[in-house]
Amino acid sequence: MKYLAIDYGEKKIGLATAETSIASPFKVIENNSDLMTNISQIIQNEKIDKIVIGLPEGLQGNKSKQYQSVLRFIDKLKNEIDIEIITQDEKLTSSLAQTLLKGLKNKKADDDVAAMLILQSYLDELER
Repeated sequence: MKYLAIDYGEKKIGLATAETSIASPFKVIENNSDLMTNISQIIQNEKIDKIVIGLPEGLQGNKSKQYQSVLRFIDKLKNEIDIEIITQDEKLTSSLAQTLLKGLKNKKADDDVAAMLILQSYLDELER
């Protein structure tokens, strides 16, 4: 089974993949008018079987504006593709991604690392 994780953002989308129990950052793509086409191409090219999308619940479980944006994105994605989509709590993944990248000389976008953390969290839950 090959997984694609998505860390949805208003401007950028972080992506990560896994074929085993270890997730890896994949890439960051722009959130623009080509988003669904780009994701569909990635799904086809990478032979993705399942999608895991980070769902940003607040620390107290409240539903933020970003939470609603992700739900709208999931609805659009479901209309475009015929692959199982799973949500995974993404509490603090962006902060953890920034911490992991702090101090590196080549500071790349943290969105794909956040997607990796979302996917790794899901894979770890499967192992349990």
